[in-house]
Amino acid sequence: MKKVIIKSIFSTLLICLSIQLLGQTIDWEKKSKEEVVQFEKLQDSNLVDSIASYGILKNPHIDLETLTSTKVLIFKRGDDGFNPPLHVWYHFDKESEELKGVNYYWGLYNPSFNSSKNKPLLKKLTKKEKDFKRKYKELEKELNAKWGTPIKNKKIADNNVKYVENIFWEDDEKIVKLAIKFFRKLVDRPRIGILADFKIEVMVTYK
Repeated sequence: MKKVIIKSIFSTLLICLSIQLLGQTIDWEKKSKEEVVQFEKLQDSNLVDSIASYGILKNPHIDLETLTSTKVLIFKRGDDGFNPPLHVWYHFDKESEELKGVNYYWGLYNPSFNSSKNKPLLKKLTKKEKDFKRKYKELEKELNAKWGTPIKNKKIADNNVKYVENIFWEDDEKIVKLAIKFFRKLVDRPRIGILADFKIEVMVTYK
């Protein structure tokens, strides 16, 4: 009996450790604004920013033009062992405050990051491709286990400048997107500044 209990506890610890290492704690249920705030308190999160007007794609898997206008609350999660750290963007309808989407975002632009003032950090991140791809593949494995076979998998770029890939899943209530964008070298444009992005994101868009 003791062996069974010990085995059960060990299995639970492994699952919790896996979730912590992946930095997920992704909640798939559609919540009210008040429920979101309470949920994020339980995740050791801090409300770090808000955006009064933003747009997210209504059907990101098939349409790159039609936007849903939203307002955003941005929470920074407790340390999940990955850099850049996880920020969660909650997109609410401007009028009804219905939750329209949630973006689990391991990236820099949250939202005031200035690339021109952070060139050393960007240069350092160009050396982290293995770390980013490992994180991406771990999340892909978890999402495949949760949602099954993707409806779409598209490698957008794989060249000397950047690597970009998107994967989509869908059910009756939501569209789930897993994406990676990784710049292998910095692009410095006159009068524009440094063009570089390093992110992994899981975007949940509610229908």
